Amino acid sequence: MRTLLALLFICSLSNLQAQGLTEEYQASCECWVVTNHYDDGQVSAVYRENTNRQKHGSLKQFSSNGQLLKEELWNNGKLDGISTSYHPDGSVYLEASFENGKKVGKWTFMDPDGSPSQEIVYSGKGADGTYAHYYAGVRYIEQVIEGGKLIDSHILNQEIYDIVQEEAAATEK
Repeated sequence: MRTLLALLFICSLSNLQAQGLTEEYQASCECWVVTNHYDDGQVSAVYRENTNRQKHGSLKQFSSNGQLLKEELWNNGKLDGISTSYHPDGSVYLEASFENGKKVGKWTFMDPDGSPSQEIVYSGKGADGTYAHYYAGVRYIEQVIEGGKLIDSHILNQEIYDIVQEEAAATEK
């Protein structure tokens, strides 16, 4: 009986250790490996921190059922490189690019079927850039944002633009 109680106690302690945040210093990379858990012990995120305790290297975020939600690259506490987010079915939702913590380059948002829904080409100055919107994979409007303001807009496919406007009006009712 005592052996059974001791075994149950040890199992409950190991389960407690898998909940919350765990940190482990690894001398080989001179970094901390940080793992966060959901209440049931499932891993919610894994990433590394440098000796200054800034995110550094890859970060992976998971749903409560273990599905990969996001992958990011960090450099001394700033996003730097490609960041990929996923739909619940595992298909790519967003491919984004950062440089020293700033949004740069082409960002592509995709529908679960893999067709683009929006592309943004960031200039490296906040939200400034060129925004292209898609409907069923067809590019129908392009807009330019500078200084946080819309400065140019071109409708590339009037028929699709009208459909999108009608659908937006119907959802507002």
